[in-house]
Amino acid sequence: MKPFSFSAVPPAPVSPPPSRSPGDQLTFRTLRRGEIVVLAVRGEADAFTLPLWRQKVREAVDTATTGCGALIVDAARLGFLSLRTLEALAVDAEQYRRDGVEICLVTGDPRIARFAGTDSRTARLPIRSTVVAAVTMLRPRPETPAIGPSRFRAPLITRDEPGIDRPAYFAGEIIAGSAAGIPDAVIGSAMPRRR
Repeated sequence: MKPFSFSAVPPAPVSPPPSRSPGDQLTFRTLRRGEIVVLAVRGEADAFTLPLWRQKVREAVDTATTGCGALIVDAARLGFLSLRTLEALAVDAEQYRRDGVEICLVTGDPRIARFAGTDSRTARLPIRSTVVAAVTMLRPRPETPAIGPSRFRAPLITRDEPGIDRPAYFAGEIIAGSAAGIPDAVIGSAMPRRR
């Protein structure tokens, strides 16, 4: 009987594990909503991606300084937002606010907004649930004349009786009550219809 022989199978070459980069885990896209810059973020923001996060926020702030000085960080599509990243954004927002750029975070997660409001390190960071709400908060308010309608002001509200001298009021204007005990009133305006 022949002796049993082993044929040596060469070991498979061991390839090094693929190196991971923060750009693989977190992606950014810079958009504009009028004069306001929106930095849309996707992926997971944690300690590993923090240097990339801060770099992209700094670049977006540089872009925002050429506009009206407002930046929205849209984190609504993040799978994870670490406390450390939230704190870094709050610190950066405070620094950039002194330089004239306002930063607002958008997140659909109410837990993040609640936590940020209770923590003294992140309490001053404005947080909104939608980009539209953030744009509304950050949009500079145009100067309106004291008298007369303009394209930025609500229309005049008048009484409908024909032939009567009609007082004109602006929506939201406070009308003083008479001495007969009628309280002050605020003139309302029509709410936009839902689609």
